[in-house]
Amino acid sequence: MLRPLGIFERALFLSDQHAPFNVVSVLRLESPPSPRIIKHALDALQTRHPLLQANIKEGKFERFSNPSFPFKVIEKQEEFNWLNIVEQEMNTRLNPTEGLFHGIYIYDPNHADLFLTFQHVIMDAASGMNLLDELLRICVENKMPPLPPLEIVPPVEEQFPASFKGWRGSAKMMGYALAQMVDEIQYQGSVRGKRKRAIYLGGRGFPLTCTLPESLVDALSKRCRAQKVTLNSLLNASLLLATNLHLYDGIALPMRTFAFADLRPYTVPPMPIEHLANYISMLRFTVDVSGGMDIWELTGNLHNRIYRALKQGDKFLASKMSESLIKMFVGMKSMRMGATALNYSGAVPLESEYGNIKVRGLHGFLSSFDLGPEVSAQARLFNNELWLDFMFLETDMDREKAEKIVREVQVILERAVSGWG
Repeated sequence: MLRPLGIFERALFLSDQHAPFNVVSVLRLESPPSPRIIKHALDALQTRHPLLQANIKEGKFERFSNPSFPFKVIEKQEEFNWLNIVEQEMNTRLNPTEGLFHGIYIYDPNHADLFLTFQHVIMDAASGMNLLDELLRICVENKMPPLPPLEIVPPVEEQFPASFKGWRGSAKMMGYALAQMVDEIQYQGSVRGKRKRAIYLGGRGFPLTCTLPESLVDALSKRCRAQKVTLNSLLNASLLLATNLHLYDGIALPMRTFAFADLRPYTVPPMPIEHLANYISMLRFTVDVSGGMDIWELTGNLHNRIYRALKQGDKFLASKMSESLIKMFVGMKSMRMGATALNYSGAVPLESEYGNIKVRGLHGFLSSFDLGPEVSAQARLFNNELWLDFMFLETDMDREKAEKIVREVQVILERAVSGWG
């Protein structure tokens, strides 16, 4: 045995037992390494990272005696659509007793697409992007000594600051739970008689994607600094507003969104990104939204909520409450967790070139969840551009409506800086 799962890990595993909950990472490469070199690099990473050698049995990570992983190489075809592979991987559960990741390599000597699918339990955005960086460096430097093996890290809650552990942590937890209960009562009262998020158990998830150019990203970043808000808050607000316009007919109502906090800088000691693990926290916020409101007003309201929550340590308390929250939603199956969710990773530690290898696309998707948000997105800065990857469920909307929401997000962000500066 490596170790038992922690609280947040158990929450993610419970979600996966209800519906597939995978992270799908995609590298789109020009002048790509051969399948042999990619396989060598993945083997080296598995030797280095304990959770790539593990399965999950009876609530524990256990190490395989002879770890291996499925790796499929497919010759690239002209009619190939890489998003079809993403959709397949989003909707296919990994058997946790047989391993927690696998790879698919769609290859020709000029262009290739590498798909790596992971059980979300073992990976957050920070360690996932670092893993891709390690992989590409190994591909370039495959004759160099291998990276040294790492020890498995403890569950995130064991690394919390002392004020969020023991009796002090329990006292804060009681206050946080009470505040969440009050928010729930107020929310249910506010949405009475208004459109409620429908629940269709099951359903197939599908992905969409868009990339915003450097010029727009620069303008948005400057305006965010002037407004004293974060780009994360702006992106989350734009997702809320687009969803309100296309799924709620623009009516005024409270909507719930999820934002995600990277806990690695705040653990004791801080956890380096080289350690593969899930060290994030999921925070839910309720804000008033209407189709006609100004995006900067909505961004400011959301930013203030996120700022206060992070400053008072809600990121630690939400992590400790995650398992009971997921148990409640999965057990009741009578309500959705929220309307939207956005995970913004900031600038990722990947180069656009590794030797002769050129990274032409970098994507990350998470399986859609029938009790989760109707619209969710992963966002990151790469090569000075903003890469947005969206996830939807066919039971919530058709692809035409999903494409309208993606386009609406782009329009909202373009208008946010139109005529400014």
